Amino acid sequence: MKKLKRMTLILYNSYDKLRWHEAHKRAIARAAPICYAYDCNMAIMDFPCSMEDILNIKTTIGSSGKYLEQLINENRFFIVDKFLPQFGIPIASTSKPEAKKKISPQDVANLLNKKPVGIYVGLGRHGLPKDIMKTSVYHLDITEKNVSLETCTAIGAIPAKIHTITQLQLKS
Repeated sequence: MKKLKRMTLILYNSYDKLRWHEAHKRAIARAAPICYAYDCNMAIMDFPCSMEDILNIKTTIGSSGKYLEQLINENRFFIVDKFLPQFGIPIASTSKPEAKKKISPQDVANLLNKKPVGIYVGLGRHGLPKDIMKTSVYHLDITEKNVSLETCTAIGAIPAKIHTITQLQLKS
């Protein structure tokens, strides 16, 4: 059985860059079980926190932080201030992809046969900044219908859909 390259879900902080908010903690706590369940790495970008802050998150989400802890222990959780080369191809998630950068979930799954991908999800109502949109090689609309999803819905939908496609490919 062929081993796929790793997908990394990158939560981009478009909230307050200076203060560690409850919204940051909740997003991390919600994303960790999704990443663990669907074999994704997880990264947080431009968050005003340290690994100690992450380890001190108290939550009832994700079996009280069990999956976040497992991602950390397996070196699958990253705190970054820029896109790292090991994340592979940068992809911005958006409901309004540029035509020339548009990629389907099926195409992302196909990429994972060859290269890792890092998929940005913007936190907050401002979404991803223009520089992230510009430097991303591809733009992914996970709905394929230009439907804007709430952040936590997108956090769940992106890995679930792509993982499902990759599993179907492996079985065929």
